Amino acid sequence: MSAKRRFAVVTDSTADLPDEWRELYEISVVPLKVIFGTETFRDRVDMTDDEFFRRLGTSTKLPTTSAPSPGEFADVYRRLAQDYEGCISIHLGAQLSATVEAARVGAQAVEGFKVTVIDSQIVTMPIAFLCRVAAECETLDAATAAVEERVPKCRVLALLDTLRYLEMGGRLSRAQAMLGTILDLKPLLLVEDREIKPVDRVRTRSRAIPRMVHYFRGDLPVQHVAVMHAQAPDEAEAMAANLRIELPGQDVAIGKIGCVLGTHTGPKALGLVYIKK
Repeated sequence: MSAKRRFAVVTDSTADLPDEWRELYEISVVPLKVIFGTETFRDRVDMTDDEFFRRLGTSTKLPTTSAPSPGEFADVYRRLAQDYEGCISIHLGAQLSATVEAARVGAQAVEGFKVTVIDSQIVTMPIAFLCRVAAECETLDAATAAVEERVPKCRVLALLDTLRYLEMGGRLSRAQAMLGTILDLKPLLLVEDREIKPVDRVRTRSRAIPRMVHYFRGDLPVQHVAVMHAQAPDEAEAMAANLRIELPGQDVAIGKIGCVLGTHTGPKALGLVYIKK
């Protein structure tokens, strides 16, 4: 436990928290679950990202996902109560999952340990940024204030390579998906203010990536930024390298999209995720 920090930081696996941050900031991660037929896997515990995408590519039916149970959260909080005075627990947006509600119910089951549960209203690495912000604070109250101030400024800009997984998940009609495939349309989506909003549909991937960066520029300046990818490391590295040139002094992290979000995006998805100043 950090000598300076008397409170713990908890999140869930959809934060796509880099391993080095998890260790450096002593952040506890509660995994969601991915279900293929009758088999259940804990995200990044029983199944790696690479294993997930290999299986997804050959699956004729989309896997389902489920939130951790309140009991799983309660177990984590009880363990942390042995070493900490309290904790801040930052999770996937309530509009996207029951995870944050499970955390709240789990917290109520643990007496004598203060748990502040935060609905990030977002998904993937902005949650990791919020965890890092919290971990760098000296008190639980300061961490709560710092995180709550930044929640409305979190953004996810996502480029999907295919509409197939949105169609399989029931979020798109078969006709729309077929039309998009025929035209090779690449949907550009924005997650902000508890909503998933279509930004654009670009004919080819080579045009879509610059379009995503162009949209991002309109939101500058930013406090934190990362490039996310699902099995597209070369494109992510190239995008991050260009952003580092364009934004001197700005740390541009690279993160991997995990099993839960990957269920809906499919492989080859790219994301620009950030917190606005």
